[in-house]
Amino acid sequence: MIARRGECSFVQKVRNMENLGVAVSIVIDNRPEMIDQVLMSDDGTGGGIRIPSMLIGTNDGDKLINWYKQASEDDRESMVIMCEFVMPEHDVVDLDFWFTSSSDRAIDFLEDFTKIEKHLGSLLNFKPRYVFWECTNCDQTYLDKDCFGGGRYCAVESSNQNIKGRDIVLEDVRQLCIWENQKAQNDTIKWWKYMRRVHSTCYSVINEDCS
Repeated sequence: MIARRGECSFVQKVRNMENLGVAVSIVIDNRPEMIDQVLMSDDGTGGGIRIPSMLIGTNDGDKLINWYKQASEDDRESMVIMCEFVMPEHDVVDLDFWFTSSSDRAIDFLEDFTKIEKHLGSLLNFKPRYVFWECTNCDQTYLDKDCFGGGRYCAVESSNQNIKGRDIVLEDVRQLCIWENQKAQNDTIKWWKYMRRVHSTCYSVINEDCS
């Protein structure tokens, strides 16, 4: 099944298709962006989904839809879409770790993973990725406390009421800046040291004053 991206999360979109009995979900992006840079991320509720899914660009999606609208009934019935999910194979493992600075479990993992990352050396291409949520329709009180950019970049930690979403976003950006700066100097060990130190000294409230 082919559907446009819309306003709901990728998980909800794919789940809706799965509930209809769809075998493969093809989602058409609704924004002019580099499709290779978009991740169909889990919103935290995608554990039960069993069908594969993919995201394609707006232009490619429009071509498929326009063809279908103009095709005859016989052409539609004989149409076959081949989907291939291929993972590249090479000697270096690319590991993108998606998390937020407010997640104690993620920081615990990074603290334990430090020795492994050092041991693997050039065999591992590790990159931290930071998760933000979009909530442009949220009320102004929420936007002022937990978001930037009018709701385009939001964060919230429901288990910790002592930290604002804005503080989480700012710390995520700080950590990303440190990573990018040290990566450019081929010296990411300082990022790992920062992560260990900020975790041990700031506990669950990582903000500008502590970091």
